[in-house]
Amino acid sequence: MLVYFIYSAIVILCILSYQVYTNLPVKGVFEKVLSALIITLLIHIVFAALFRDIIPGYKYVDIGAPFGLLYGPFLYFGYLAFKYKKIKTKTIIIHGIPFFLLTIVYLIFLSSEFIRFQYGKTYYIILYSLFGLSWILYPISVLLKGNITEFLQLDTKRLYYYFIILLLVLAAFIIPTIMSTFIDKFDVGRPVSGITVYMIMMIGISMIYNYLFRSLISQLKPVDYSLKNPTVQNTNIPVIDHKFNQDAKESPYKDKILHYLEEKKYLNPEFNIDLMARDLKISRSIISQFFKDYFGQNVLKTINALRIEEVCKELTKPDFHMNIDDLALECGFSSRASFYRNFNLEKKCTPIEYREQYLPNLQ
Repeated sequence: MLVYFIYSAIVILCILSYQVYTNLPVKGVFEKVLSALIITLLIHIVFAALFRDIIPGYKYVDIGAPFGLLYGPFLYFGYLAFKYKKIKTKTIIIHGIPFFLLTIVYLIFLSSEFIRFQYGKTYYIILYSLFGLSWILYPISVLLKGNITEFLQLDTKRLYYYFIILLLVLAAFIIPTIMSTFIDKFDVGRPVSGITVYMIMMIGISMIYNYLFRSLISQLKPVDYSLKNPTVQNTNIPVIDHKFNQDAKESPYKDKILHYLEEKKYLNPEFNIDLMARDLKISRSIISQFFKDYFGQNVLKTINALRIEEVCKELTKPDFHMNIDDLALECGFSSRASFYRNFNLEKKCTPIEYREQYLPNLQ
């Protein structure tokens, strides 16, 4: 009964994940890789449910299927998609060769009962040895090939590390089993016995759903619109938080502070609350309290958010050719590290990724 629950959960999560993917306003290469992985997981789990538990007598059809050779390449494709924003067709073909070759062998294996009887043990040992090697070599190669810590988007970094761990856990189950077959009698059910693999698949699709859902929320979040302030005209200050309290709305300093922000003096890297207090002749404590009440966060976070919006305005211009570091300095960031950290916090991506999301609309 438990295994049917897991089957159902994976199918539902796959469908929900793909639905969330289709609703994403902007779909990058990384999201497209995830969509292909979702479809693969759905086909795999339906295939397993049918031939392992629903249709009796055909367990070998599922156990001999080479689906496991796809998950290592998906990990690598995801790495390429996120770091380089493209995957060459040649790369896909090269890394797909083991799966396609084993698929041909698998079809021959299914077509002849004699072959299954005579060479079944050899086929299973080779197949699951390749699974184990793939689930070890791909995570290691990705870790050696590039630094995942360069991924500024925390959700993506977390998703990536989790998938590496899941593949290594699968390898830890498969390889000892394969090694034991050289000593003990081979059991067709042993390489993938139990619900371990399906539990890992369920964890994997759950993480994909969570990632895509958070991406959808992030993309649907309003980026830039004006403050609802009838006494301040033509303001271009984006709303940071709608939930400002009555004290902020009735503050005698509201118009003065908002007009000051319209002047965008915060684009000067030397700008700070002390300078603002001197210019406005208002105490630091009053300014700090106003920002907390009106914007829902402190002065520094609000100013950095406003600076990021200025950066985004430039990034979405068709004729943008400025160096990113120069743009950061021009928009008020004195530190490269501070700029990238704040941009990631606000937009959940890097500046280059942000611009690439809007490139189709700029052409």
